Amino acid sequence: MAVRMRRPFRIRQISALLAGAAVLALSTAGTPALAQAVSPEDMASARTLGIDGVKMADSGDCAGAIPKLAAAEKIFHAPTTMDRLGECEIKVGKIVAGTEHLQRVIREPLAPNAPQAFVTARQRAQDALTPALPRIAHLKIRIDGVTADKVTATVDGAPVSSALFDVGRPTDPGAHEVQASAQGFKTATATVTLADGSESTASLHLDPDPNAAAAAATTGAATGGAASAATGAPAPQAGGQPAAAPAGATTAAPAQTGAPPAAHPPVAAIAMLVVGGVGVGIGTVFGVLAMGAKSTLDGECGSSKKACPKQSDINALNTDALVSDIGFGVGVVGLAIGTVMLVTHKSTETGSTRKGVVPWVGLGSAGLRGTFE
Repeated sequence: MAVRMRRPFRIRQISALLAGAAVLALSTAGTPALAQAVSPEDMASARTLGIDGVKMADSGDCAGAIPKLAAAEKIFHAPTTMDRLGECEIKVGKIVAGTEHLQRVIREPLAPNAPQAFVTARQRAQDALTPALPRIAHLKIRIDGVTADKVTATVDGAPVSSALFDVGRPTDPGAHEVQASAQGFKTATATVTLADGSESTASLHLDPDPNAAAAAATTGAATGGAASAATGAPAPQAGGQPAAAPAGATTAAPAQTGAPPAAHPPVAAIAMLVVGGVGVGIGTVFGVLAMGAKSTLDGECGSSKKACPKQSDINALNTDALVSDIGFGVGVVGLAIGTVMLVTHKSTETGSTRKGVVPWVGLGSAGLRGTFE
């Protein structure tokens, strides 16, 4: 009873410990310094890249600062680095990427003891994000002539999912080249220029490509001609009918290639013969044991065995006799089925030189004797 009363208490203790561990894990996961395992060498490299990038950004060289800030951020994430990366991306016209980086800085939770630089970076990101968001333009891609799931579309070489067709896709202001293609159709291209905060549609119509149809027809004719040459049949004409053979020409019969399939050993027949041989062997062994036990009991207890006190010996005799009968029964059936299967298999092999399989049975043993190709 004492164990039953303590068990719920222990379960509650374990549950509380697990819950505390989960909360601790979640809280530490939100801290960048603990979420990433960075070697001292990588940390020093990231710091150097970040400092150089910030200096270049302060001097107005955002084009040169972006690669350094992106490399530092890739090694080790810090709000102070991503904030400046987002600012520079917006200044060079990559408004969508820049605003996404700034929003990440704003959304990330900060630990209560976070450095003041991280708090300042969050506020700086918010100040840069507010005027940048209205500048984002939206581009719709509309495709006619082909179903959307068969179209491959790109904007400035970057793939665009067909799920975004006819949807205002956030896009940087400026000129963009939209391209769409599909198998069997001509590629369509359109150039669209987007102003800050504007929305525009690039409509492309895909027309069937006659060259693709001709190429497919030529490929089919060449394939048909090659097949006719291989089989000796006349090549098909344009109407789909085979051309007539020249007068006096004889059509050679297709040559038979390949050797007849090689005969395989009758695995099922061999398996049945093995089962039969084992069954006869078991029946023989237990039959000998049963006859020996019977002879002993007849000498000690008489033929009726009613006065014999060794009932266990009588039970053993009966068991040996039963096992012997079952073994012989299984053996005879297995040998019979295996022999029939073997004979049937050999009768279907014309010109085969394989020898037959013959089971043999001895005292307490059985097996197969034969030769195979």
